[in-house]
Amino acid sequence: MRQNTVEKGNVLMGATKYLLLFAAVIVFALFSILAPRFCTVNNIMNIINSAAITGMMAIGMTIVMETGEMNMAVGAEATIAAAVVGKLLEGPGFNVYIVAVLAGLAAAMLVGALNAFFVVKVGIPSFIGTIAMTTFINGFIKIVTGNRYMFSQYWPDEFSFLGQTRLFGVVPMPVVLLIVIAILTIILMDHTRFGRYVNSVGISPAACKNVGINAKRTIVCCYLLCALITGFSGIVLSSEVMTVSPTLGADVLMSAMAATMMGATFLRPGRYNIQGTVVAALLLTIISNGTVSIGAADFVDDLIQGAVILLAVGFISLTQKGGLPSVKFNK
Repeated sequence: MRQNTVEKGNVLMGATKYLLLFAAVIVFALFSILAPRFCTVNNIMNIINSAAITGMMAIGMTIVMETGEMNMAVGAEATIAAAVVGKLLEGPGFNVYIVAVLAGLAAAMLVGALNAFFVVKVGIPSFIGTIAMTTFINGFIKIVTGNRYMFSQYWPDEFSFLGQTRLFGVVPMPVVLLIVIAILTIILMDHTRFGRYVNSVGISPAACKNVGINAKRTIVCCYLLCALITGFSGIVLSSEVMTVSPTLGADVLMSAMAATMMGATFLRPGRYNIQGTVVAALLLTIISNGTVSIGAADFVDDLIQGAVILLAVGFISLTQKGGLPSVKFNK
């Protein structure tokens, strides 16, 4: 009797690891029934293309949150990178796209470095510090963009490559980029010494000293890597829409955060992980696209997404002893 109970418990725990994926499949099937045009090749490509941008930004956020810190400035990092690229290519005198992209990524990483400095060196709680940094960078973004939507006839043809190219004429380039970034970060976080360091810092920064792990250096590296990825996501997004707005990254911020939180319910419940983040980004995009396909009001999407997040996080909190991994608000 006891053995049967244990076996049932193991089966249940095994099923909960894939609950997020099951939810994505069920929601997709439901919208396919309610809206016949939902399950078409073109719309499926649109869904995964939209999920790619959210997924890239969420991957960056996940890397930081695995350390137990937060980064609310990912939207600002994405926007400043895109704004720098757009500004450099705005006039007729400069059209070297790759140099502009590198400058944009450098700008995003500078923001990441500032975040790391104030969180690690100064000791400001990461939630407060990165929100303050977002406000500061948003002001700088308005200066760069002139507080307007930025578009220029001088932007080279390469500007649209990252966002509008379709591999084999079918698969959107942002999806290809997401897959590459996801694979590389999964290898980094799950199969390298650095990934083990990040996991250790997230569990107990104090205990890291006893085993020779430099927790502060690890957190700094995570903020820089996060900024690199989120900055790149902003450049890809601006390439897709062929414009740079002052709120480019902010428009994706909450979806990215939701994907990161929901991702901790997948595969390794209670731990932030890249695989779960990508699946969660896909689920959220399916919901958003599906509500539009059935002609629902805008608020329906917000209600459904909010409910899904609460259910997913609540489920893990109830089924796992430790609940979701927390972020540190106090040093």
